[in-house]
Amino acid sequence: MFIDILTLIAVILLALILAFYNRRQADALRGVERMVKDFLAIQIRDRREKRKTDLSINATEWLTKLINARTENAVELQDILRTVPEVFAAEIRTASGKKIVVSTKPKAVLLQHDKNIRARGKKDSAAQRISAIASSPLLERKTTVLEINMVEETEWFDLEAEQVGQALGVNWGQPVRLWIYITG
Repeated sequence: MFIDILTLIAVILLALILAFYNRRQADALRGVERMVKDFLAIQIRDRREKRKTDLSINATEWLTKLINARTENAVELQDILRTVPEVFAAEIRTASGKKIVVSTKPKAVLLQHDKNIRARGKKDSAAQRISAIASSPLLERKTTVLEINMVEETEWFDLEAEQVGQALGVNWGQPVRLWIYITG
């Protein structure tokens, strides 16, 4: 009976020792995992920084390529009509007379912006109402919406989009998603 109790205590003691060492080993493995992730993050950051310094994007070519890959009719971008910094949008005219709006904001935000502009025009003076009417809404009734994001594009999408935004005169930062609205 005494040997049975001693054996039981020895088994419990061994189980506690094993649990203690397993816990220490698990902590050490988590530490190694963190080191590996940090090392990979540093490598990715360095590769992206190098790419950013070497990056030279032609904004109209980049946008044309994105749009033409997603539409049936080829689009030829011409010139920037205006920028609307409040909604991070640029309005571009095409050779066929269509209007393209590129923004980091979804359609609902742009429609709300247009609605606010019209509402503001009703309350202001006659000159301000005329200028509000002269600045046409960003989106029209018949609008094709293209949503482009990092998952569908290259890993450099955000860096390229940042450069394109700067070329268009809109400060997008490094967006993970762009909406392209084709009107007309």
